[in-house]
Amino acid sequence: MKIVIIGVGGQARIVYEILSYNRNVEVVAFVDNVIHGSDEHIMGIPVLGDHSVLPKLIKNGVTGAIIAIGDNNIRAAHFEKLKGMGLELVNAIHPTACIAPSAKIGSGVTVAMGAIISTGTEIRNNVIINTGAIIDHENEIEDHVHVGPGCSIAGRVTIKKGAFIGIGSVVKEYLTIGENTIIGAGSVVLEDIPDNVVAVGAPAKIIKMRNESNAR
Repeated sequence: MKIVIIGVGGQARIVYEILSYNRNVEVVAFVDNVIHGSDEHIMGIPVLGDHSVLPKLIKNGVTGAIIAIGDNNIRAAHFEKLKGMGLELVNAIHPTACIAPSAKIGSGVTVAMGAIISTGTEIRNNVIINTGAIIDHENEIEDHVHVGPGCSIAGRVTIKKGAFIGIGSVVKEYLTIGENTIIGAGSVVLEDIPDNVVAVGAPAKIIKMRNESNAR
């Protein structure tokens, strides 16, 4: 299966390396509007332009894509556009990730090196579970969430659409993290956090609201 990776930053490199273990996919290009030269390559793969290059690539046999961009809002926008083009959103699952047989994984999901996803957890679409993150039993991780490296999410937690959990954060069991909410790096979440806020600290406290323009 020929696919493209959307993005050219550090996350794109991580995703490319994960996909290199999968013999069923062939990455033919990175697609991004940030190009420094006509012959730019990443890990030997050409970097092309923005979504305008995709129709030609589709005609040449590309049928899938994955979005390798850490920003949830940008990743969500790409996801809808790619679906509209008829591309299959593929998953990048590192071979060292440990995923319970009863866990459910959506489409366009990245599960990085050493991540653990436990019993009965549902990971929905376009989610990043980053390096070494632990997602315990019966969690619900909604669309476009990013769980940062080294996070520990206890059992029966709901992380709503578009939330970001910063590196090394801990979330206590049975809690809900609101839609488009940001949990700052190293935070310890001991109570529910509402939609569209930024919360930091140990224990995590709300420090500001996110308005509609910066929460999308």
